[in-house]
Amino acid sequence: MKIAVDLDGVLADSISMWLAIWNASKGSSLTLKDVKCWDFWKELGITSSEFHRIFYKAWKNWQLIQPTELDLISKVTMLEELGRVDIVTSRPKNTRAYVLKWLEKHGLGNKSVVFVKSNKSELDYEVYIDDSPVNAEEIASAGKYVALYDRPWNRHMIDTYRIKRVMNLEEAYLFIKTHVLGR
Repeated sequence: MKIAVDLDGVLADSISMWLAIWNASKGSSLTLKDVKCWDFWKELGITSSEFHRIFYKAWKNWQLIQPTELDLISKVTMLEELGRVDIVTSRPKNTRAYVLKWLEKHGLGNKSVVFVKSNKSELDYEVYIDDSPVNAEEIASAGKYVALYDRPWNRHMIDTYRIKRVMNLEEAYLFIKTHVLGR
């Protein structure tokens, strides 16, 4: 069993850092609860390149990005009881050094990290833990399973046979163990 765990939004709360940078530059007060859709930046009237520029700034401040959960290392280790776990991210290469430093800080520096440009569903994993509703639909359409990590921007998604909303990594573990592996 090969399990892909997403970085942004699943392990790292990088969207909060993105929002902090946005709020500081615009004098606004957006919170995670205000992010109701995957491409929320369009509602802010900015381009994709501006969104990514701010994301670069967020990762440049990697030491301030909080984990989504406490004790990530023990939770990822628990997932490894079920199979090989890789951290799979669409982060661009210009953030690679920051990502690796963040993973090291949170005890995940020895984990395999896969940086992808293409559609995640084309990768060789049976199960994905991801927060993107777009990725979840593509992955499920490819006949694979998704533990959809609950975030405000994916709350419109409904559980299916292949997509199951999880509130944390322990729930992802239980979904994979019982539903996917049938143990």
